[in-house]
Amino acid sequence: MGLFSRLAGVVNSFFQLGGPGGPGFNANSGVLEAKNSGNTAFAIMRGATPVGDNDLATKAYVDSIFKPIPVSLQFNGNNALPANSGTEQYYVVTTTGVNAAIGQVLWDDGTGVGTVTVLAAKTGNEIVTTANFSGGTINLTTNQNYVWSGSAWVNISPNVTGAEYCVDLPITTAAAQSSATLIPANAIVLRSSLQVTTPYSAGTTISVGQTGSTSLLQATGDSTPTIANTYDAPQRTAWGASALALLVTIAGAPSAGAGLATVTYTVPTA
Repeated sequence: MGLFSRLAGVVNSFFQLGGPGGPGFNANSGVLEAKNSGNTAFAIMRGATPVGDNDLATKAYVDSIFKPIPVSLQFNGNNALPANSGTEQYYVVTTTGVNAAIGQVLWDDGTGVGTVTVLAAKTGNEIVTTANFSGGTINLTTNQNYVWSGSAWVNISPNVTGAEYCVDLPITTAAAQSSATLIPANAIVLRSSLQVTTPYSAGTTISVGQTGSTSLLQATGDSTPTIANTYDAPQRTAWGASALALLVTIAGAPSAGAGLATVTYTVPTA
């Protein structure tokens, strides 16, 4: 114990572990290197997943955070971090809480040991959604690419300025029906079309819009759902500051009827 307490280091630049055939540490002009037994080539060094800004990063961590990440699960940051399962997978945080924030991604490393790792929110990080994520503070649509802007997940697919995009929503007799695709914030709707292919029951009315503004694109008086026809509404309507799904609202509890709601929109150039 006396010797250990007084040992400050070694004079030689190479400190070997495990005998003559073991690897070691080499001091090279102030840089610490992991080297093979002959101090002629680098050796592999392994460690835990980093948690602090000055921690060394493992290859798995770097591969995870700096590539498009396929996220298949969502997470509420107020919940306890889940345990690692037997399958490598990723969560996207859709509600900020004490354990994780929007912009961060949780990495389940598939080892079945310990809890998931919270990957830092870095501007430019990219995720690819493999499912629809709703019910949180933010909603994300399946099969879309999102990039972290530093303050929000931005859908880079439908946000190309100047291009026109089309959302098709087959409709039935359900009271409220939403598209899987979100129309992006600040979009301008150029046309809303309601095609009734099977006439609806008497007394049915249909409106087309979004949550909070169900008649934004077409009011109930803009169509006669009991007659098979196409009801077209050219326009220039601001979608608003939030990315939202197209919402079709059907009143009158019809027992029959079917059709298609189509919206064409763009994100204008300056």
